[in-house]
Amino acid sequence: MRNVLLLLLCILLSLSDIVAAEEKQSKPSSLPIEITAQQLDADRPARKATFSGEVIAKQGDITLYSDKLVVYSLPEDDQIDRLEAFGNVRVLQLDRTAVADRAIYRQVEGKLVLYGNAEVHQGQNQVTGDEIVVYLQENRSIVKSGENGRVKAVLFPKKEQEPE
Repeated sequence: MRNVLLLLLCILLSLSDIVAAEEKQSKPSSLPIEITAQQLDADRPARKATFSGEVIAKQGDITLYSDKLVVYSLPEDDQIDRLEAFGNVRVLQLDRTAVADRAIYRQVEGKLVLYGNAEVHQGQNQVTGDEIVVYLQENRSIVKSGENGRVKAVLFPKKEQEPE
């Protein structure tokens, strides 16, 4: 009986380690953000930094491209609150690509909001709308249309493998 309890305890401990490792991997907010651009204008009192000219920002498996990127930090500490991208916005994550005129990425929430000519592509599938909210860690999205606009989706069914 004692050996069975010891075995169960070992199994439970190993499962908690696996869950903890998965949680660490799924939280990109703890990973560093690397930003390159042609110019940086830092305004410490306003707690913002403005990058301009062929901006590339990378964090984990997410890469953001834009003409201009403004990074805001929280007033309580040096934690990044949000990134606002303007002009030719393109975001890549694994097999997903998102494009828009403007985007706001809220790091703590893992939420990307695309505005203006917003499109998300995953494989051949495509969704367009006036505003697209992408929950990066949850693998889900919300697509909204404007007053006179419509949401559009083009979805391709998976091809069945042919029998050998």
